[in-house]
Amino acid sequence: MTINKLTKAAGAIAVVLGLSACGGGGSGTTSATAGASSVGTITGFGSIFVNGVEYETRGASIIIDGNPGTESDLAVGMVVELTGSASGATGRALTINASDELEGIVQSNSVAAGTGTMVIMGQTVTVDLNTLFESKVAGVTTIDQVAAGHIVEVSGYSDGTGSVFATRVEVKAPDLATYLIDHPNGVEVKGVVSNLDPAMQTFDIGTMAVSYAGAIIDNDVTLAADLFVEVKSVAGIDGSGVLVASKVELEDDGVKGRQGDDGEEFEIKAVISSPFDGTSFSMDGTTVIVTDNTVFRSGDSSGLQTGILVEAEGNFNATGELVAEKINFEDEGDTEIQGIVADINATGVNSGTVTLQDGSVITVTNSTIMKDSRDNGMTPDTRFNLQALAIGDFVEVHLFVDTTSGDSVAVKLERDDP
Repeated sequence: MTINKLTKAAGAIAVVLGLSACGGGGSGTTSATAGASSVGTITGFGSIFVNGVEYETRGASIIIDGNPGTESDLAVGMVVELTGSASGATGRALTINASDELEGIVQSNSVAAGTGTMVIMGQTVTVDLNTLFESKVAGVTTIDQVAAGHIVEVSGYSDGTGSVFATRVEVKAPDLATYLIDHPNGVEVKGVVSNLDPAMQTFDIGTMAVSYAGAIIDNDVTLAADLFVEVKSVAGIDGSGVLVASKVELEDDGVKGRQGDDGEEFEIKAVISSPFDGTSFSMDGTTVIVTDNTVFRSGDSSGLQTGILVEAEGNFNATGELVAEKINFEDEGDTEIQGIVADINATGVNSGTVTLQDGSVITVTNSTIMKDSRDNGMTPDTRFNLQALAIGDFVEVHLFVDTTSGDSVAVKLERDDP
């Protein structure tokens, strides 16, 4: 077995939203709810695992980037918006809507050993050891091999102003010309409009200057500062470093972040983007209010600093702010172990324990990211879960130690070649 401490990627913005209440520390336990609505990352299949809940998908309507799809179009690491119902750790999905955060041209890549950042059309994309990676380009097998000019699709969470935390990165094509063959609508980026210049017909998305002089503007949209939009481009980035827009569309009614109705129950898991000022802090565009009645787990208000992953649960007030009833400090995992599987004790489709040959016992939960990355003559299982794991398999596990139970809990379990 090999053990090493991992450096957490700075500036990550990982968001999980939903009405189903997840337990802190990555346990994946959920209180009984009805009419659940959730936005989060797919962590496994058999049906589909989102936010620690196993959702049955039979009969569900599945939409992929605005087009009808099937469950086979979904992948671990994709961010989905899911409606349905849940009770405990199981539920039934009625609709599943998957949408990427960015699909664009790589400008630079400083990722090394699985962590770091890439700049993609003016957006700083942070990846860590929990980020899933796929490639359709020959010769590109690891994320550090992604080069300037490659076209990549990023699933994850954005602050709308140029920072994206990636849950999944897929290399789609070696260059824009190749990409346009199968994607005639062009590359795309979402973000909040800044530095709008109507005379020059330009604005910024993050650090990317956008020219909309020849673009189709979505019906009845008047461009304005702070409007949340999606920009499409078939021409790409010109010689001056400006993204030439072919279409500009309103995104999420033009507002970044969730501002719910008065009394609406809500939960958000995210990295803090604006620190606690004594009254509130911000997560992915949502303002979270802390009161004397807010209950903290594994920390207190002094820990509400930029870049810290927390989970806030409560109800929206009349002005669209989330009044927190509970705030849990989440563990992203800081230890990696490798080894051969000696025993498996499955208590569910994707829950139980895995024992390695050296005696290490790893707890797998509904929230564990499950990934099959074998390529030594084996076809990776895109629906990999604990039931598919076998004694003798080689695994790499990113984990944390639960301070309450003392268990080693897997954040990500990846089956790979020895």
